[in-house]
Amino acid sequence: MKHTVQEITDQYGPAYFGRMGASISHDIKNCLAIMNENVGLMSDHLMIAQKNGAPPNIERFSGIVQRIEKQISRADGIIKYLNTLSHSMDKPEQQIDLDEAVTLALALGARIISNKGIKENHTRAADKLYVNGSFFFLLFLIWSILENVTENLASGAVINIFSMKDEKSQVCLNFQCEQPFAPDFGRQVCCQALNLFQAKIVLDDQHTRVGLVFGK
Repeated sequence: MKHTVQEITDQYGPAYFGRMGASISHDIKNCLAIMNENVGLMSDHLMIAQKNGAPPNIERFSGIVQRIEKQISRADGIIKYLNTLSHSMDKPEQQIDLDEAVTLALALGARIISNKGIKENHTRAADKLYVNGSFFFLLFLIWSILENVTENLASGAVINIFSMKDEKSQVCLNFQCEQPFAPDFGRQVCCQALNLFQAKIVLDDQHTRVGLVFGK
């Protein structure tokens, strides 16, 4: 049974958006906590300077300001990721830069992957590779595969992610690790998203490499 983009979005979109939103809000809260801590430190230095009748230590103030600026920049980047995710639903179909989608999917779920003690290395293709479809569901599909890939991986594992064209000139996104992945990649949610892109998942015999191949 075929499903439209809107039907699948209505069924699975809220859960994905909610999980990414929760992760992002946690990161923003961390940024605010660090900024608040440094503002408190700045207030303490000012109070000590006033008490001693001496000018504030410029070097210390400069270090505090730099730390606050760093967190402002970090929070701004996180909000931009959230904004891009929100607008990914605007068009049911468009031409998508695959590596840009991977970069965003990894950024949105960075805290979740990091909490598992797993690292990812994303290598972009030499030339831009494009796929057609829903940007939102490409992000969702990439994340679904990442969750399957990381399900059985031990802390310290490294996932290498790279895009390429295979021997049939089909666009392919690969996930590779020295440790074996979970063998079950046939979950219904993934299958429906795969159908939207006319894509398939290819798992090698050792379960150490998964390929997302576009164009059946």
